[in-house]
Amino acid sequence: MKIVIIGAGALGRLFGAYLSQGGKEVLFIEPDQEVVAAINDKGIGVASRESQDAQLLQYYPAHAVADGREISQGDLLFLTVKSYHTHDAIQHISHLIGPDCPLVTLQNGLGHLDIIEKICDPNDIISGFTAMAGTALGPGEVMNDGIGTTYLGQTHQNSTEPIEKTCTMLNESGIPAKHVTDIISRKWNRVLVHAAINPVSALLRCRNSQLLENMHSLSLMKRLLDEGRDIAEAKGIDLGDVDHYEILFTACRDKAEHLSPMLQDIINGRKTEVDALNGILVHYARQTGVAAESHITIYELLKSLESKENIPTIQDERF
Repeated sequence: MKIVIIGAGALGRLFGAYLSQGGKEVLFIEPDQEVVAAINDKGIGVASRESQDAQLLQYYPAHAVADGREISQGDLLFLTVKSYHTHDAIQHISHLIGPDCPLVTLQNGLGHLDIIEKICDPNDIISGFTAMAGTALGPGEVMNDGIGTTYLGQTHQNSTEPIEKTCTMLNESGIPAKHVTDIISRKWNRVLVHAAINPVSALLRCRNSQLLENMHSLSLMKRLLDEGRDIAEAKGIDLGDVDHYEILFTACRDKAEHLSPMLQDIINGRKTEVDALNGILVHYARQTGVAAESHITIYELLKSLESKENIPTIQDERF
């Protein structure tokens, strides 16, 4: 089975390693030529957080190309690029997407499905998200920050067979996966929690567990969660019977040493995905007349950080 992963960042590498270990042929599409060369030379290097040694890597076979138009066929696609790269990425792989080669989206935030469905048949798209977590190390290398469940579902009345097959394949490869019927609700719940954790960790430059050690950061995350729930209610989203505070606490504890993707981006001077998290919540708040002062402030602070040049890096960490 040929698996094509669009985006060889931390999440893409982690999924690729598990799928390769599960006996699948893994091919990455990645514009970074240094990463492409590293994967083609050695494969995907994975370090375990438990080993406490980022230099102790196990490699898994994979290949990579810089342009999706070089690929003529695949059996399954995973989209793991940053949300702001969605349009360009889909244009380069649209020829691969079809009933025999569905696209699984695993991106953070909201809004990217609207972009994809303007280019591709919605019936060929599997919507999902994952609690798998990794930290990018050197080119083609990743720190495995912990196993988590991947949830897949459909947003249109398409066949469930591709979802069931994908879940089976992921489970057989060591990635816990579930087919759910309430994927929209679950994605919103995830966004509300991540729109509290990720930007606060990025602004404070701290690991997930450290967010729980300070009453000020806890208070800020609580306000972000409360505003997010108000926005979801105004949009008519059924969030279900969910304790968002408990989900947030559990996420921070289970991935205690993890650096949020937004913090990794800030450390490396890259653009963040704040537009797909706090930014889109601010957009919806303005649409529905909901007050969202905390999300507005957080969004403006992150966009200000993105605009700075020569953002300092942490020298004793590898990302």
